[in-house]
Amino acid sequence: MASMAAAETSGVAHELTRASGSRIVIAGDRSQSRTAAHRHSRRVRLLKIGLPVTAIATVALAALNILENIGIGPTLPPIEVPKIVADNLKMHNPHYQGFNSDGGHYWVKAETAQQDLKSLTSVHLDGITGELTDAKKQKTYLSATRGIFDNKTNVLELFDAINVTGNGGLNAKLTRATIQTKENIITSNEPSTILMGAGQITSNQLKIRQKTKEYTFLDNVRTHMQPKQTAASADDQQEKNAVPFGKPGQPVDVTSNRLDIDDIKKTATYTGGVVASQAGATMTAPEMVVSYQGSVAPAGKGDDKTKTQGASADQSGTQVKLIVANDSVVLKQPNGETATSDHATFDTLAHTAVLEGNVVLTQGTDRRAVGDRVDYDETAQTMTLTGPVVVTQGANMLKGRRLVYNRATQKMQLSSPANLMGSSSPGRITAHFVKDPSKASAAKSDDDNENSDGIAFGAAFKADPNTPYDVAADRLDVDDNAKKAIFVGNVSAVQGTMTMRSQELTAFYSGSAGMGDSKDGQASGTAALTHLTARKKVIVTSKDGQTATGDWAEVDIKKNLTTMGGAVVLTQGKNVVHGTKLVIDMTTGEATIKTEPTATSSGAAVSSSDGSGGGTVYKAERPSAVFYPGQLRKSKIQADGWQVRTSP
Repeated sequence: MASMAAAETSGVAHELTRASGSRIVIAGDRSQSRTAAHRHSRRVRLLKIGLPVTAIATVALAALNILENIGIGPTLPPIEVPKIVADNLKMHNPHYQGFNSDGGHYWVKAETAQQDLKSLTSVHLDGITGELTDAKKQKTYLSATRGIFDNKTNVLELFDAINVTGNGGLNAKLTRATIQTKENIITSNEPSTILMGAGQITSNQLKIRQKTKEYTFLDNVRTHMQPKQTAASADDQQEKNAVPFGKPGQPVDVTSNRLDIDDIKKTATYTGGVVASQAGATMTAPEMVVSYQGSVAPAGKGDDKTKTQGASADQSGTQVKLIVANDSVVLKQPNGETATSDHATFDTLAHTAVLEGNVVLTQGTDRRAVGDRVDYDETAQTMTLTGPVVVTQGANMLKGRRLVYNRATQKMQLSSPANLMGSSSPGRITAHFVKDPSKASAAKSDDDNENSDGIAFGAAFKADPNTPYDVAADRLDVDDNAKKAIFVGNVSAVQGTMTMRSQELTAFYSGSAGMGDSKDGQASGTAALTHLTARKKVIVTSKDGQTATGDWAEVDIKKNLTTMGGAVVLTQGKNVVHGTKLVIDMTTGEATIKTEPTATSSGAAVSSSDGSGGGTVYKAERPSAVFYPGQLRKSKIQADGWQVRTSP
């Protein structure tokens, strides 16, 4: 080996000598070559040994694996692979955020987050807080104990102790919720409580669309509305005489199957078994729409979260304007009064209410008024029912086209105006009064039977004391405090076969004829006639044509007596009797006419009614009469003819 190296070296040196013409000897080149040669030799020796050994080992492992798979040979111990544990991937204080196409944005933070290894897009969060901001910079704040965020769909599922608050008073208490962060939509299928500027809402399901300000509540919806307080709400008398529902300043509680709130249109629509209550009054309807001004969740000022969270936000800007109920509306008052109609509208700002379509008003067990429409005016404290109007109280009945009742004065007016009759002239009103049989007749005193200084006539004016009175007139005015009803304009009152006509007739009664304000609906009892007073050109006509005229007339319902006074004239055919007083016993039908001395009529003379002469004229302070023999003889033949009686 040394000789080969020397030879190589001498050869190299020789070549260098031949090339350059001089001899150059490099001692360092020999040692480096020797080292490289040794390393190369070792590698060759290792490869000669290692390659065969590796090949043998590989074949052996393959053979053992085959033998193990077919159940031959020893079992190799399993090779342990390290496992990835979720706890090892827990992140602290993660932060997720994004932007919406309309310019809004959101962010969600958590105390810890863990990647869901089964779904790589889902992250489990604990201790969640978040903020959703719409294009108008209105914010919604979130907090929950735990949740799951899908960073692919941007959907956040929240669980346990969920609070959703927003600008101006929105505060939702939820147990489970799904939030579509990009769309700013919150849904929940679990019981929830929502506090808003207008009040509180609970339901089993909800959907909140913050972008469009729409709120939907489903299943067992309960709403407590607290309207804005007004000066009128503090007035006890005003509240007593207020509209039947929708009183200003009074809270309203509503139950329904569904509630849809549109905070842009300012409407809240209740549907499905709606029951609303206020100050002891209840209203039921299939649908109720509430219009309001302000906002159920009004916009806050600035970004100060402490000013916008919770129910402590300013609620003074929310005020109910209209309450509209549709389809079979039923109103019940604490005193037992009930009103039903097809539709009802309550204007809380104008303090008015309107019920329309098949209106029926009832009070107690015996009072009822029906019409097409009723208008309540709280300021004027009036109720106006338009018709055809029919008012019944027990067996008593009134009919007309327009009934106005003043709750403050307890006065009522019934009329039939031309504009409600569809003609150029007004119509007539009618009344049907039934006397109480227990009070219809009574024993007459001696004074009632006194016929001295008078002329008595037969049973021409006889009328059954239990026969109802039927009255027709142009108008009826009722004063329930004074217990009187005044018929005005061409009044006609009929009882059986007897008719009384006058320009004015006043009916006095006991009990109550009004439609309001008694504590139990009928505290004063049913109205019952006590007596009648007729004024201005009174004419009483019997069934056979006998007529009595006078300046006034009084009818005692209890005694069944009619007394006429003034310039009294009693006629039958050509026969005429004059006097100052006529008493008609309607039980027996007898009529007695007399002349009573007055300061101005002593010794007055009375002439014939037709001026033709041929009869007998009586003078002095006694009744004066003109009888025609032919007429008188004819009347004597009749059973109910006149009979002349002279006092001893």
